[in-house]
Amino acid sequence: MTREGAPSQKPQAPPRAGTPIWVWVVYVFGILAAAIFAFSLLFTLGALLLSDDVPVTYDVSAPAIVLWGGLILAAAATWIVRRRQK
Repeated sequence: MTREGAPSQKPQAPPRAGTPIWVWVVYVFGILAAAIFAFSLLFTLGALLLSDDVPVTYDVSAPAIVLWGGLILAAAATWIVRRRQK
């Protein structure tokens, strides 16, 4: 005789924990880098457009572009990889 209301004897996988802390750290640094990058571009563009009477010069730092761009790419890649896993 079978008992249809009996619970299954198969072991269930433990519930997944939340998002790992390293993912949040990568996201925070990526968002911070994107904000710094965007504000730098907006500040430079504002100076170029709003200063008609004086010449505006700017110096682009290659290491800064690599650093901020790398952090932005790391956050974006982490986000894309995690979205494809679900």
